[in-house]
Amino acid sequence: MKEINQLAIVNIAASDKDPKTGMITSYYQVINPSGVSTKKGGSGGAAVYTYDFKEYSSGRFADKTSRVMPRLYYTPQIQCYIVSERYARQGILDLINFLERDPEHRTNVDIIVSDAPLSVVMNSFTSLERVPGRYIRSLFELHARNFHMSVFPSRLNDLAKGINFHQPTIIPILEYSSKQPASKADKLESINASKESMSFDDGAVFIHARMVGRLGVETKTVFYILNGKLEKFVEPIVVNGEKVDVEAQNVRVHREYDRSSSRLTIQVRADLRILSNKQNEMTVQNLHDIETAFNQSLKQKAKSFDELCKNKDWDLLGIQDKDVDPASWHQFKVLVLVNSKVTTIGNTGSSYKVEKSD
Repeated sequence: MKEINQLAIVNIAASDKDPKTGMITSYYQVINPSGVSTKKGGSGGAAVYTYDFKEYSSGRFADKTSRVMPRLYYTPQIQCYIVSERYARQGILDLINFLERDPEHRTNVDIIVSDAPLSVVMNSFTSLERVPGRYIRSLFELHARNFHMSVFPSRLNDLAKGINFHQPTIIPILEYSSKQPASKADKLESINASKESMSFDDGAVFIHARMVGRLGVETKTVFYILNGKLEKFVEPIVVNGEKVDVEAQNVRVHREYDRSSSRLTIQVRADLRILSNKQNEMTVQNLHDIETAFNQSLKQKAKSFDELCKNKDWDLLGIQDKDVDPASWHQFKVLVLVNSKVTTIGNTGSSYKVEKSD
């Protein structure tokens, strides 16, 4: 039986590997119970403490922690894993296998790629959530609300399951807004929460557990839509020369393969909610114009997405995994059909205007 006051509860684990020497640097953020206490007078010191170790094998780190940490190294409560971009581009199959073999390491937690130095990311405090691991988990839980079944596909076992498939796995990229870590508690007293903060816009493209490139936030959104994972998203469009923002809801995707003619037809249906409309008046014709503009916008993005897939040799639609000859998937024509309907327009049909008196 392990007593909680005997444990060094790891909140985040991060790894970097030097491509020249093979040296692995691992960082462990350990929760400080008195630092996160909600009792009066219970807050003592930082919410977490970060330890870093260097070794040539991941299996040696647990033993090495016992020489520095006065408590037992404990990982079952880990919130996420972070790998450096250079480690990801070398391939992280060794890390996945190590974590899968260890019964105390969880693989149903999020994994992210950091394009900022781990020494900066792992030594930074976060706003609103004192514990960085909870901060990341809370962000991903908010993202998950836009996905079918409220599942954001960013877990380590999502990456592990995709190892033997042709379709790449997309993993979030952590970007940090400063070159310096927010390593002091006075960061929590700063009103500017965007300074020295984390964000997750781009996605890392993994094929067979190795990062081969990255997708921008817009392309990443199209990836999730066409693969039937995203249930809700916001789309900016232009209608009659004016900007309109709509939220696509209840997104449904149906895919149909015609192998005899080498064609994949993707049908996308969505209900639209108008978020912002700069048109002077709202009419039935305007609603149809909004639907048409949305359909055309998504079809154009899907066309660009298909071109990207073939130019980069990334089968982001998973065509080869549907019994299609790997040598001929590039010749597959992708036809995207979009059908949308405005179902919510807000409380007023037209915008307010200032009437000028004579």
